[in-house]
Amino acid sequence: MPSQTTYNWLVAFAAGFGGLLFGYEIGVIGQVLGMEVFQQDFGMTHLDPTTGKRVDLPNRPYIDGWITTTFLLGCIAGAAACSVLADRVGRKYSIMCSGFFFAVGGGLQAFAVNLGSLLAGRVFSGIAIGIASMVVPLYIAETAPARTRGALTTMYQLMITFGIFVATCVNCVIIKLVDNNSSLEWRIALGMQIVPAAGLISLVYFIPFSPRWLAEQGRHDEGLEVIAKLRGLNVFDREAVAEYHMIRACSDADKAIGDASWSELFQGSNGKRMFIAMVNQSLQQLTGINIIMYYSSDIFKAMGFENADTLIAFPLANTFVNFLSTFPGMWAVDRFGRKPLLVWGGLGMAIGHAGVYTFLTLSKNYQPYAWGAIISVYVFILSFGSTWGPVVWSYQAEIFPLRVRARGTGIATMTNWTWNAIIAFAFPQVFTALNKQPTVYWIFFSFCMFMFVWAICFVPETNGKTLEEIGEVFGDKVRDSENVFSSRDRRGNKAYYAT
Repeated sequence: MPSQTTYNWLVAFAAGFGGLLFGYEIGVIGQVLGMEVFQQDFGMTHLDPTTGKRVDLPNRPYIDGWITTTFLLGCIAGAAACSVLADRVGRKYSIMCSGFFFAVGGGLQAFAVNLGSLLAGRVFSGIAIGIASMVVPLYIAETAPARTRGALTTMYQLMITFGIFVATCVNCVIIKLVDNNSSLEWRIALGMQIVPAAGLISLVYFIPFSPRWLAEQGRHDEGLEVIAKLRGLNVFDREAVAEYHMIRACSDADKAIGDASWSELFQGSNGKRMFIAMVNQSLQQLTGINIIMYYSSDIFKAMGFENADTLIAFPLANTFVNFLSTFPGMWAVDRFGRKPLLVWGGLGMAIGHAGVYTFLTLSKNYQPYAWGAIISVYVFILSFGSTWGPVVWSYQAEIFPLRVRARGTGIATMTNWTWNAIIAFAFPQVFTALNKQPTVYWIFFSFCMFMFVWAICFVPETNGKTLEEIGEVFGDKVRDSENVFSSRDRRGNKAYYAT
């Protein structure tokens, strides 16, 4: 039987492939929006007969915004639907559904004949990512052991960054090989999204159901078998039986209370969890990370660099730094805890934004200073990718009790995508209104400094605790699991005891 560490990592990798879909989407759209033939096909630019150069039409910021925002509206819908779907059909099948929707979205975009059909494909892709972003970290958290849960759940963020890097590499090849006057350039780039979608469905087919979802369904024999396999043990092993004993005890105690309601998410200790999760997800978007990813070409162009560099060289370096930055976070999250990473990550991102503003301002008089802005962007990405990027998803997936975990995670994820949509839609217009000046970076600097203070004052540490023990951190009463079991046993139900 595979070792505990190896099998858990394999399961986390397979589920985390859902993050690769999101990353691939970010990498694709960031470069497709900068393709001249794409801009021409969708009425964003026209050829100036006097200069022979392409110039933006007045409606370009709005089209840019809608292409990005319809995807994000789909994400909100997907996260909302998965709040119910993950409990009804399970975490595993929900992840597979996201792969199906992503493939449909990629196909619709690749064969789009007008803006409406393109936006329809964007919605389908968004639904897929909304589902995956909610359920993948949740599934990994429910299958991971306490001592490595932080690192395993950051697999989702790692796969996002890897997906961005892969998409950027693929697009660079497409840009180099395909005629930039042919719509095949953007159609192939968008159609390639079907490949990772098929990969996700294939991989997830072979992973087990979440043992905690099985406990909720009363499928206890299967639940114990899954826990034993995940831990590299057999079903009679004391450690495996003890862990499943605790999972079942908490599940049974929840059922004894009655069916979960949406309102209890905003009451008592659950209300505290919900507030923290929603603020964390809001602040993650207010760092400005997705602006840098979605509109990287425009940002680098505003720094004064050539179009070839803004479409290929800088985005490739950008995504590679983003990918590498996740590894320090994976190493540190279970060693130092969630809270320290969030604290120092906020400060590091603020320093990055301050650097971008300073060097961009100086570059107006001496263009080489723009390289200082590029380095500052990488300081920001490194800080985000190792802290607020992965940790926010890990934290939200572990803090809610099982009875409301899917719903709480769903609402927090919807918060993320709502802010993402607002910022992505507004940024092109704000950036244009500011005449593409660096003032916008001071706004993000202010939010990052707030995050530094927020994490110090309001984010409790959850490191090293099982999902069932985390309730004590938020003031829940300790349940007498033996009493729960003995009362159910007298009704004739099969139970597992840690003897």
